Parts: sequence; structure tokens; C-alpha cells
Amino acid sequence: MPKLQEHTIERNQQRIERAALRVFTRQGYHGTSVREIAHAAGVSIGNLYNYYRTKEALFGAVVQRYEARMDVLRRKALRPIDNVFQPAKLQQLAKHIREIVYDNPDYWRLMYIDVIEFGSQHFAHTFRSLAQDMNARLGDRLEAATRMGRWTGIDPALAFTAIYLQLFTYFLVEKLFGGKQHLGMPDEKAVAQLIRMALGGVWRGEPGSTGGREKRGRR
Repeated sequence: MPKLQEHTIERNQQRIERAALRVFTRQGYHGTSVREIAHAAGVSIGNLYNYYRTKEALFGAVVQRYEARMDVLRRKALRPIDNVFQPAKLQQLAKHIREIVYDNPDYWRLMYIDVIEFGSQHFAHTFRSLAQDMNARLGDRLEAATRMGRWTGIDPALAFTAIYLQLFTYFLVEKLFGGKQHLGMPDEKAVAQLIRMALGGVWRGEPGSTGGREKRGRR
């Protein structure tokens, strides 16, 4: 049997993995058989096993291919954020995050399948060092932010990562869970409020204090 060329192997793997993604996200991992994946991909079971030793190996390959794609998108979203805590830049980041979430719903479905059926075996590494990874990507910009204004002393990588995750969570609830305007307002206004809250907090003084209102009332 002649040896397949690399581009042919890659094309066949992409076809099988696209089919596997469709079936996995519709039926779950344990609810999907190799026969069903092979049928969806238009290949024989034997041919599928030529590329993937087990069904779990195929699931892992699907995750890895999607992860590579998502990493490119995340880097693209972060690249123009030169002033990491400027509201306008964070709103720009939010638009990119919305596109990532809305254009790739199957990625998040895969993640939920992994959590339920594998205990997050395939995705846990992407969260274990998230703040450190963010610092590696944005270190200079994060450090510069601490020299602007009166910095509170909060770790800048922690602060930015928390905002980043909150924006993803907002759009995931909107897209995957059907939470249309779940914060009671349109996306643009809700995001602006989340950013304002993240950067300035809720209280002007200590929680529960009257702040400047008490002084103004005495005049």
C-alpha cells in the first residue's frame, strides 16, 4: 500500500475531526461510538483507527486542534490592548471576546463535555496557570499600568485576568445558556458597567459608609 503524503494525511484527519466534533457535541463522548464518527466522516472504521488508536485519542486530537485555533484568536484579541486598564481598550477586548464566543460555540461545548465525562482532563491545563500565562504575554503592559495613577497594590496580572474571565463568562451566559440580556441591559451597556465596576469598585468609601454624602448633607 503506497504511503500517503503528509497533506493527504492532514486533510483526512481534519475531515475525521470535524465529523467527530459534530457528533461529540451532539451526543457527548460516551454517547458516541467510533462507528458513528466513521459514518459521519465517510470513512471506514479501520481507516479511522489508522489515524487514531482509540476514541479518546480522537477526542484529545479534536481538543488540541481547537485549542491551537483558539490560542491564535486569544492572542489576536490581546495584541492591540496596549493600555490594559483603559476602559476603551477593555471594551475593544470585549468585542473580540464576544466574537470568539459566538463564532466558536462548539469549543465551549467540548469543554463542558470534558468537565462532565473526563473531570476536565483535557482542558484543566488552560486554567491552572492562567494569570501567569497572561503575565508572560502582557508583562510589560501590566507593569506599566501600575505606574499610572494611584495603583492599589493588587497584582496586575490577577486583576486583568479576572476582568478577562468575567467578559468571557458574560458572553458564554448570553450565547450558550440563552441568558438574553441576563444583567438586564444590552451587551454594550452591561460590558461598560462590568468594566467600570472592575476598575473602580462599587463603593467610593468603605462598604456601608455614607462617603461624601454625609458631609454634603451637613452643609
